[in-house]
Amino acid sequence: MTNRTTSKVLNFARPFSMRGLAEVLPAGSYKVITEETQDEKLTYPTWQWVSTQIHLYTNSDRPESSRVLSVDPRDLEVAYLRDQKTMDARPQVAFSARKSNNRAKRVF
Repeated sequence: MTNRTTSKVLNFARPFSMRGLAEVLPAGSYKVITEETQDEKLTYPTWQWVSTQIHLYTNSDRPESSRVLSVDPRDLEVAYLRDQKTMDARPQVAFSARKSNNRAKRVF
């Protein structure tokens, strides 16, 4: 079987929590590693999820103080999307092109 590992960094603007995690994690950048295995029984390549891990760095001066947690990728995605949604929750303002109405209008 062929395995692959992908790595990405998720940036959280606000403290966040995930289902199954008892603590609230602080805002910051988190390295996420996903492992998958290729199903070679099929005629076309497909990848099956094996595990997702998030790296928690508690002290940047001491790398040995970091922790790695196995998480459900769906719970991580929900937390990330929730964080992104709160960042984009500011009302957007659009200006009317008509001269008679120069006040800003909120776009919802």
